[in-house]
Amino acid sequence: MSDIKSLIKKRASIKAKLTQFSSYLNVAKSCEQLSEVQIVEVEYRLNIFENLYDKYDMLQTDIEETVDDPSEQYAEREEFEKQYYTLVAAARQLISSTRNQASGNSISEIQNANISDLQRFRRIECLKQHFWSRFSHEYILWLQQRTKWHRSSGELKEGTLVVIKDKGSPPLLWLLGRIVKVLPGRDGIARVADIRTRKGVIRRAFNTICPLPVATVVEDTSTGGVC
Repeated sequence: MSDIKSLIKKRASIKAKLTQFSSYLNVAKSCEQLSEVQIVEVEYRLNIFENLYDKYDMLQTDIEETVDDPSEQYAEREEFEKQYYTLVAAARQLISSTRNQASGNSISEIQNANISDLQRFRRIECLKQHFWSRFSHEYILWLQQRTKWHRSSGELKEGTLVVIKDKGSPPLLWLLGRIVKVLPGRDGIARVADIRTRKGVIRRAFNTICPLPVATVVEDTSTGGVC
């Protein structure tokens, strides 16, 4: 009985962090416009918050296995997950909308103003936003077109280094990973892959996978070296 009380107490501590993050988001959303520093803070807090679920899952699983009737605990888990995913989605939406607004304003400023008249910091900031906008909308699209999955070209295969597109995050925070498994459909064409990233193995559709043009080192068997 003492063990179950200890687990419930630890779970309550995690749920309190859920409430804290919700309060923080409400304050952030009440701001008319977030600064770059505030956006970075939201992203940092979100990364920490996303790690909260694994801790909750371990505790909740232990509780469910300990009690005689876990039905009430299943409802508890469902309620927590509902709040958790709602907060994650809200945070990602806030980051995305603020980034898009800032990017649009910066690009418009470059197009409509004489860039030589801008202050040095603003000029660098505008160019940076312009670069990332073109990178995410043009270069990444070009990478994907090279491995279009209308046919099974074999270009996207196990071991390929890729970038994983995430509309809810700026390009600098997109995950890098390496394909560990491709999953063909009934027609034999693979449209889904398992990717190993710093956050573990995740499964993504090919339309969110961007293979990187990394040169392959080929071993020269005649000399025992590489070419």
